[in-house]
Amino acid sequence: MSDESILLPTSPIMATFGFELEFVVKSVPDQFLDPEPIDPRRVHGITRPENYPKGLFLPYLGSLDVIEENEVLFEETLDKFNAQLVALQTDIAKLLTENGFPAVAQRDEEEPENSSIEDLKYWVISKDATINHGLDPNPNLPGYFWWPIEIQSPAYVYNEENKQKVRDVLQCIDSIYRTNCDLSADIHVHIGNGQKGFNARTVRKFMAFVYTFENQIAVIHPPHYMTQRAFSKPVRTHSLLAQVARDYRAKILETGREENVRAFDEDFIIDSILELDTIDDIVERLSSPEIGEDRFYKRLTYSICNLGTGAEKVKKTIEFRQHKSTFDDEEVYHWITVCRSLVHFASTVDEEVLRKFCKENLHKTVDEFSIVEVLMALGCPAQAYYYGIRVFAEKDERAKEERKLRKEIEDENRKEEQEREHRRNLEERRRQEEADLKMEERRLEQEEKKRREDRKEEKRLEDLLRRFGKGDL
Repeated sequence: MSDESILLPTSPIMATFGFELEFVVKSVPDQFLDPEPIDPRRVHGITRPENYPKGLFLPYLGSLDVIEENEVLFEETLDKFNAQLVALQTDIAKLLTENGFPAVAQRDEEEPENSSIEDLKYWVISKDATINHGLDPNPNLPGYFWWPIEIQSPAYVYNEENKQKVRDVLQCIDSIYRTNCDLSADIHVHIGNGQKGFNARTVRKFMAFVYTFENQIAVIHPPHYMTQRAFSKPVRTHSLLAQVARDYRAKILETGREENVRAFDEDFIIDSILELDTIDDIVERLSSPEIGEDRFYKRLTYSICNLGTGAEKVKKTIEFRQHKSTFDDEEVYHWITVCRSLVHFASTVDEEVLRKFCKENLHKTVDEFSIVEVLMALGCPAQAYYYGIRVFAEKDERAKEERKLRKEIEDENRKEEQEREHRRNLEERRRQEEADLKMEERRLEQEEKKRREDRKEEKRLEDLLRRFGKGDL
């Protein structure tokens, strides 16, 4: 390993954090009645551009999916959609600014030429087109239009005061607008060390810990975050290291030596992580193999790609991407605390102590080593209590949801396999038809060739007969 591995233990990091929330704001066109008039939160006029004539209704927006084949109508509707979305972003930014949280709509944000972390001082209101939006899919509440919004906090120094600011912003928005949070929307938390980033030792210790306890930490979140449905996939199943480990283990199993498999299971993963020397090596091994093709869509639940060489100048952060969207400010408070504690723990724990601890617990189930024990190991008794109570109370419901989810995914996989089999059969039939056609073409060519040869032979014989009749022979 490099000289870095024998340096004295690092000092605790000076943690900074950023918070991102994706959600929907619901509005109703001015000419429509309020579907829920007892709800005091605003629903009319929140998407009206400042320069739009006051005496006119805003245009009704249909579904872009329905009209996308009509290019002219699609572009007109998209322009109207974007104009109203920008107006809503501006309205939210104005609300936050008036309540003591300086904010800008994304269109107003200018990137400084030589940006630094000090420039990340505003709440930024933008859009997130990956979440469900458009006409309300719920037929029982006609009239709503869903607007896809993302809010991003400033780069805050980690402390109680700034975590409270996040809670206050959530309360402020949810008290004024009718919001919706579903599983198409997420919360992302960034933990940084100012603008300095982290050294390789801290990052590899962090990844060893979250790899070991990813299943335990996952019980905090809805079950779908550990499945193929998740936008950001788990590290234990979708990282390059996980794929290498599966292939390597399969080769060992072929030899039939049980002691080799046991030694592999005990040592390979943790030793592989803790022996990585550079940030770039850690990013490569503990990210998706496809991260180089698409850094936006291929990030995993614990994303460290922002730390790679040349990836980010300012936002050199570890990103946590597996929390559901919510305006429950207490839940958000505890999750931010857990995220910071994971990184802080990695920056201070002795590497050999961690190696032993992770190897002892890597293959334990969530019942054998619980989320409460994980959080206590991090020094988070308040979070251990908060999540322990929730996990216990929701255990039966979660098990039911997991069974339902497994069945749905099995059905989806079965349907996909049937569709693949159908496509394979169609392709095989197409190839067979092409082969039959070529064979028929060859047969016809041979017949045509034989006809030409027969005609040629007939002509030769006729010529001989003529010559014979004339006495030329």
